[in-house]
Amino acid sequence: MTRSLQALDNWLFAPKRDRRAWPDLLLLAGWIALVSFQIARHVMWRDEVRALTIALNGDDVIAMLRGLHGEGHPALWYLLLRGAHAVFGRVEVLPGVAFAVGLGTVALLIVRSPFPRPLVVLLITGHALLFEYAVMARNYGISALLLFAIAACYPARRDRGILLGALLFLLANTNVVGAIMAGGFLLFWLLDLLEVHGWRWSPPLTNFAINTIIAAIGVAICAVTMLPTYNDAAARDWSHASPLAAALLSLVNPGATSLGALFANLLPGIAGSVLLFAATLALLPRRPAFLAAIASLLLTSLFFAVAANGAYRHAAVWLCFLITLYWIGWSKVAAAPASRTWLDGLLPAIGRVALLLVLAIQTAAGLNDLRNAASGVVASRSADLGRLIASRPDLANAVILSEPEYLVEALPYYVTNPLYLARDRKFGSVVIFSRKGRMDSDLGETLRLARELRDGRGAPVIILLAYRLDAITPDHVYDEGKDWRTFRASAAEIRDFRDATTMIRRFGPAKTDESFDVYLLN
Repeated sequence: MTRSLQALDNWLFAPKRDRRAWPDLLLLAGWIALVSFQIARHVMWRDEVRALTIALNGDDVIAMLRGLHGEGHPALWYLLLRGAHAVFGRVEVLPGVAFAVGLGTVALLIVRSPFPRPLVVLLITGHALLFEYAVMARNYGISALLLFAIAACYPARRDRGILLGALLFLLANTNVVGAIMAGGFLLFWLLDLLEVHGWRWSPPLTNFAINTIIAAIGVAICAVTMLPTYNDAAARDWSHASPLAAALLSLVNPGATSLGALFANLLPGIAGSVLLFAATLALLPRRPAFLAAIASLLLTSLFFAVAANGAYRHAAVWLCFLITLYWIGWSKVAAAPASRTWLDGLLPAIGRVALLLVLAIQTAAGLNDLRNAASGVVASRSADLGRLIASRPDLANAVILSEPEYLVEALPYYVTNPLYLARDRKFGSVVIFSRKGRMDSDLGETLRLARELRDGRGAPVIILLAYRLDAITPDHVYDEGKDWRTFRASAAEIRDFRDATTMIRRFGPAKTDESFDVYLLN
């Protein structure tokens, strides 16, 4: 048994000696085929399309950036989308840019990383690189691309030039977790220099200071773009909990924060925490990398516990940072231990096993993504609505409103119909998640508003209801998320609504909450 484990360890944790091109091309082609299969079946949902809508707002880039201020994300993703749309003029740039970013990330990993191919296969078939950062069109995949680019450039650029600072500048403007990882990498870089040159000023330290200033400017621009946020309903509510207690708990139990999404929230928090901490232990032979991994893990956990909840796509940015540190320190990580002491031999061995467990869980999730794509599971029913409207010429100019109103955010990718935001009393497709304005609504109000739109515009009105009227509880108050807005329907309102409308389609469930019944106002 020991020999088998040793053989597996040698197979997965060894320098990449085979530099032939054709196996790498086969790996890349296989990844492209699997991702293309999923993209062909992927349906855009509101978080993806919302970014494209914001990116295309405004007469120029400056106006777009003004509109972006306070959205909660830095500008890099929006600039890429606007630039791509300026060239191609089609909404398909949304999945196109996401795929291009994912392709660059995986190509770097396959061609430039020091990892042996079996380990590379585990990485590129994980949920992050097989789906979340290539099929799902969000800004988080750029973080993985930039982190791997930093890993590839670091050995040659550690002591000279500003390339690393420029990459860190961009990394800080991908998302908040990316900005945290920029700080984590600066910590690693400083400790790495001090380990080599000692506690004395040197030209490499001067170069590091210059790059740190560049990265800090990137973090500052990120903060200025994001804050203050106008989506105040997404902020944490501390009226019934202590932020200090949450912060302290997150430092000892990061698996109970959004980092637990790396394990599909199937592991108990403490078990996830043990695995997260253990996965850093193999970096002990490269002490600066180990310390940066621990510091970034704690900072990310603290952010999720105190500032904002996250999902897998947020947590996987930290995982990509961990892979970046493994990449840079691989020669020492993969080397045979100099001794069998806990610090030099046994703890790193535990770390390698933990890392493999983490990656195996990611690959299992990646295989589940393929299963979902093959079985027709979609994130949203917005594409189905687009096909319905395309099949009905009488609905070509229909006004669409919905309850909840954020159901319309994904629709601009599939339809050109005017969209009306019921609570904000305006046409548009970007919902402001604010506690200001109309907080409560009911089915009677939805019907009254639909009639006003029909009479005022002389056009058909489509109403999307996420609430199934045959299953709704009369007068029950339904929370629409984030302690934000509420909805209710009395028995009389349900009866009046049924009399005034015709249900023309009921869509099946989706992975998100974007499924609905479609009604046409009579």
